[in-house]
Amino acid sequence: VVSRVAVRGFSATAASKKDFLQDLYLKEIRGYKADPKASKADVTTKEFVAPKAAQAPKSDIDLEADIKSYEKNGVISQ
Repeated sequence: VVSRVAVRGFSATAASKKDFLQDLYLKEIRGYKADPKASKADVTTKEFVAPKAAQAPKSDIDLEADIKSYEKNGVISQ
């Protein structure tokens, strides 16, 4: 008695297919020509100038007088 067994078929054509995107990518990479005009010697750069240091904000509040008033009177609640 011979029974039929489902066997997965193996296709040799799938292994021989080339990747279209890979071929296109490699063709473009091989065909790339660098621009002869652009060279590092032609590029001009500016000298680095450090930014000015920030100044502390000026305040019209007299802290010494406020501290003396606090020490003298304590906390004033309104």
